[in-house]
Amino acid sequence: MKRAARAALASMAAGAISVAGITPVQAEPTPTPLQVRLEFIRGPGAEDCPDEPFLRAESARAMGGVDPYDAEAPFTMTASIERRHGKLAASLFLRDGDGHGRWADGFSARDDCKVLVTAMAVSIALLLDDAAELPAPPAAPARPAEQTMPPEEPCSPERPCPPKPAPAPPSPPRTASPVRAPLRSSAVLRAPAERFRWVAGLGAVAGLGLTPGIAAGPALSAGARWPAWSVVLEVRGLAALSGNVDAVAMSVSTLTTNVVFCLDRRSLFACGLAELGVRHAVAAVPFNTTSRLNLRAGFGARAGIEWPLSDNLSARAHADVVHPVAAGAILRQPGDPEPERPVWSAPAVAVAIGVGLQASF
Repeated sequence: MKRAARAALASMAAGAISVAGITPVQAEPTPTPLQVRLEFIRGPGAEDCPDEPFLRAESARAMGGVDPYDAEAPFTMTASIERRHGKLAASLFLRDGDGHGRWADGFSARDDCKVLVTAMAVSIALLLDDAAELPAPPAAPARPAEQTMPPEEPCSPERPCPPKPAPAPPSPPRTASPVRAPLRSSAVLRAPAERFRWVAGLGAVAGLGLTPGIAAGPALSAGARWPAWSVVLEVRGLAALSGNVDAVAMSVSTLTTNVVFCLDRRSLFACGLAELGVRHAVAAVPFNTTSRLNLRAGFGARAGIEWPLSDNLSARAHADVVHPVAAGAILRQPGDPEPERPVWSAPAVAVAIGVGLQASF
């Protein structure tokens, strides 16, 4: 934009000079952008981000086609990008030939690598477009001019040599200059730091092996979440969709409480769970079929994925596999002393699929 404004002003001035017939005085040349040597580093978690040629091309495009990078330049621009706490973090650092820090900047984003690298290129272009705004390097102390001394006469017994002065104490080690603050205010997208949060969720679950046939119903959860793991207490009530069990009209439902411990990594999570609940079967005909509560318990695993919708709300989907250790069965004659075949027995493995929303506070 600066170059376009300068070009427009120059065209207007040239037209005015030609009309007035004034011989123009040669103006000073427009200062060229500062060139730097580029070091681009893609750290852990950023291996799939755009590479160095992309950053070079975006910088040149932001500067109107001027390539700001030169392998022999005295200044070095180090651009790095890596994933920290589930977010992409980018940093820029400019140092002079002596290794002194001259400028720094930083950005962060959730997942879009391309946008983040483009923002880095624009920030570099804004800095290098006007080299006059870059703070000058610290001037080296001037060396005193050597004074011309008259030649000394050689020492002799009649003329002894004067005593030599004691050596000067060593100078303290020099410390590196502090990194200067950014010259311009860049658009920095700062992600909130990871912290402890309370969480609550609402969803729907469908399961197989918990009741005769497929069962479905709502689920409620509440718990706590840290940056890398979480613990949740979940309550869900499911009802069998089928109204017949072994040719007997029967309604079956189950109420289950799960304690779920999860390890969270980016958008994925893996969990272990323990469940405890009851199964309720009510028969219509015949009247002597069991209608009592059966205790059920088990342990298993959960795996799922999470999609952030905002800073405090996310959508989640998961799948459970549970092995029952106390499953119970539905009997036709629960009080009959003679062994009988159950109307329904729980399988060795029960599975469930759930979707829902989770809010954090």
